[in-house]
Amino acid sequence: MKESVIPKLTNDSLARQLISLYETFKDKDLKNNEDINFSLSELDWACPLLILPVASYIASTNSNYLIDDDNKIKSYLETIKFPDGINSVSDFKKRIFKSKNYIPISILKREGSIERERLESIFTELIYKIVDRANVKGLKNVICHPIAELVTNIFEHSKKDEGFVFGQYYKNKNILEICIVDRGRGLANAYQQENELKLSDEEAIGEVMKGHSTKPDKERGYGVRTSKKIVCGALGGEFVILSGSAALISTKEKDRLIALPNFYWQGVVVAYRIPIPETPVDISPYLE
Repeated sequence: MKESVIPKLTNDSLARQLISLYETFKDKDLKNNEDINFSLSELDWACPLLILPVASYIASTNSNYLIDDDNKIKSYLETIKFPDGINSVSDFKKRIFKSKNYIPISILKREGSIERERLESIFTELIYKIVDRANVKGLKNVICHPIAELVTNIFEHSKKDEGFVFGQYYKNKNILEICIVDRGRGLANAYQQENELKLSDEEAIGEVMKGHSTKPDKERGYGVRTSKKIVCGALGGEFVILSGSAALISTKEKDRLIALPNFYWQGVVVAYRIPIPETPVDISPYLE
């Protein structure tokens, strides 16, 4: 079993979180689901973009993790149900949380779509409640729309039977972070299998951001692009999408499409962070 030390985060930007995720999985044989023993002992702070992909990888392989008993994030990881997560409405409702600022790792299953939709709905509602800005007109759409669109993409395109979602609200900074992960076929493979397009991982991400669907009926695929426009355009947040050996990092000012050498994520990772508005917000100009 290969060892991987998850590096300590030096700042909380999504770009820095992506670097730590890259360093965690760099030079690992992820295509063949290599077993990894993850060491979390250097971490003194955790975030959705780093924690959720690790949890999803552990769930789909025979990998494991280590953390020192005196590490201050150990109780946090236990509270968010790392790495196993929660996969039923009944478990979700029974869970008593030690903090009102985060929702546990939630595993959404293709089978039992009604149960999955209820779990997704409860997750979204709890995120909305912990943000505690019920008086802000349009906020519910801001929170609910990207989650719904991005989760739908998992089951329409990944060909995988489960997806993972995790959220954290940083009250002192008034920032919400969400991460959604699948361990499916990835974007480039989806385009090749459905549209007979042979694309690099960078090109596949580019096609997604143009709204070009992987569906064989050529239906336009606006879900990811619209979510990015809401996060960055409407709210001035940050947005990351990663698949295979490439990632896109977006802000309101610019997009950066980057190659990730000696790295391969089998599936798709999407993460975003938004400052919670305190005045009315309208996402309708960003919908397609």
